[in-house]
Amino acid sequence: MLEDFRLKVFITLSQERSFTRAAEQLCISQPAVSQNISELEKQFGLKFFDRLRGEVLLTPAGEAFKEYAEHILSKYAEASQLFTRFPDTIVRVSASDE
Repeated sequence: MLEDFRLKVFITLSQERSFTRAAEQLCISQPAVSQNISELEKQFGLKFFDRLRGEVLLTPAGEAFKEYAEHILSKYAEASQLFTRFPDTIVRVSASDE
């Protein structure tokens, strides 16, 4: 399936509001969640989450980005469904030893 894993991590963290719970949900380590979020924030030069004691909340920039992330992941899912409708294509490769 097509997807950008960093967007999936972002959405999961925004729903779970906890790095630990997001990691459990995604079956990855907590540092991996932190790294993916840090990479996104660095890429955009924005802070998407406020890290509070025991809870993580979206910033206004994070709220705006969430809408785009959900839309992008939805489009990836649509593309995956579209292309699963095509029959399997057999590719034949032949070679000569000459």
